[in-house]
Amino acid sequence: MKVFFLILLLVKSPNDIIYVKVPFAYSLEPITCEEIYYEKVKHKFFENDGYYGFYKGWVVGAHYCIDEKGNYYDGYEEKLDWELGHD
Repeated sequence: MKVFFLILLLVKSPNDIIYVKVPFAYSLEPITCEEIYYEKVKHKFFENDGYYGFYKGWVVGAHYCIDEKGNYYDGYEEKLDWELGHD
């Protein structure tokens, strides 16, 4: 099983931003960072203001994924290799 982390930057107030590290894993079919982001973050549309992402009631300002060693992970290469049947 491979373990990765979705890093969310949450806006608690105009002067307070926190980092949240959300673990996720896969054992067979690889998952991309975007797939886990849209699974964990709920989006809501506000009239005349646009879409906002929310995680546990806080606005998501940014996101990215890392592996266990802290390297950036997007998952697209792994997903494509798996779908094409490559090792």
